[in-house]
Amino acid sequence: MTDAETLDRVIRIAERSAKKAALWEEIAEQREKELATLRAQRDELWEQLTPLKDAVLFARSQRRPMGIGQDFPRAPACVSIQIGAEYGRERDNAGFWIESDELATTDSDSPSPCRHIALALIRLAYDVAEKVKPKK
Repeated sequence: MTDAETLDRVIRIAERSAKKAALWEEIAEQREKELATLRAQRDELWEQLTPLKDAVLFARSQRRPMGIGQDFPRAPACVSIQIGAEYGRERDNAGFWIESDELATTDSDSPSPCRHIALALIRLAYDVAEKVKPKK
């Protein structure tokens, strides 16, 4: 093998290695973008959960029983939430509604922790539904 052939072979190997390195760099950048998107979605979900967490903390601060994993009789319900299916014009367009006749938007200032939690749950349900809505 001549020096020129050896150099040509080394150059080809270097070019292939450079192409592989560029491909790996591109894959790494795609993964970083995907991770950034997932982190943003996670942060957005935590942000959506904040009102519910605040409502539960408010209920605990009122020293009122919440009936979640506790060993005592439950008090009667103070707020009821209804959920129902709602259909659009297309067969695969099933939506939902969630509401409470006992709640108003001003109940976020109510002294009742039940109303705080119920309102936060309704808002969270609609926020999550908006996020998972199929794109057209």
